Amino acid sequence: MQSTMAAVMDKLAATLELDCAEVSRHYQLANAEVDRLVADTPFYLFRDYFEMIFSNFLGRIDRPHLHSHFAWFEEFHREMLLDCLELKSDCQETLARLKGEGLYLSAVSNIDDNMLEPLIERAQLQRWLDHWTSSEAAQSCKPHRRFFELALEKSGLRSDQVLFVGDSREHDILGAHALGMKTVLISEIGQPVPMHIGRETPEPDFSITSLSELPEIFLSLGARI
Repeated sequence: MQSTMAAVMDKLAATLELDCAEVSRHYQLANAEVDRLVADTPFYLFRDYFEMIFSNFLGRIDRPHLHSHFAWFEEFHREMLLDCLELKSDCQETLARLKGEGLYLSAVSNIDDNMLEPLIERAQLQRWLDHWTSSEAAQSCKPHRRFFELALEKSGLRSDQVLFVGDSREHDILGAHALGMKTVLISEIGQPVPMHIGRETPEPDFSITSLSELPEIFLSLGARI
C-alpha cells in the first residue's frame, strides 16, 4: 500500500510540476485533517472523501485553481488501489473451511460500489459469502450503527450470534462492540490502518495475525469446526 501511494504521489507531483516530497507531505496532512472531519459523519461516499482530501491539499499548496485535475486523479488513484489490494494468503482456504461448516459469512466494507464489486469478482469471493455490502449501498459508514444493523437484517442473525472480524479498532471493533457482537481484531505488523484518529476503543474479544486462526476461535466459542 505504501509503495502504491508513493507511485500515486509521484504521478500527481509530475502532473502538477511540483516537488514530490512537498506534494506527499501536504497530501498526508490533508488526509489526516479530512479523517478528523469525517470521523463522526454517519455516511459519506469515498469519492467525496477523496475529493475533500484533494481540495484540502490544493488549499495547502495554494493551488485551488487546479481542482479540475481531480477527475483523472480520482480514476488513477482508484485503479492503483484496486491493483495493489490482495487477499491474505490464507483467506480462500479459511473461508472455504468456515463455509463448509455451514457458517453464515458476509463482508461489510467502508468503500464505494465501484471498488467493492471488482474486488469481490476478482477474488471470486461470492463462492463463500452469503452477502457483501459497501458503505455506499448501506448509506452508512462504520463505526455507525446503521451499517451493522443492516448487516444483521440481511443475515437474520442476532448480534450475539455474530463474530465480527476486522482490521480497524476505530471502525470495526468500536462499531461491532457497540451492538453486542463478539469481535476479532486482525493485525499485520508494520501495516498502518487508514483513517484512524486516535479515538478510544474497546478491546477486541480476540486478536489474531492470520485468518487461519479463526477456526480455533469458533471452537472456543462452542461452534463445530
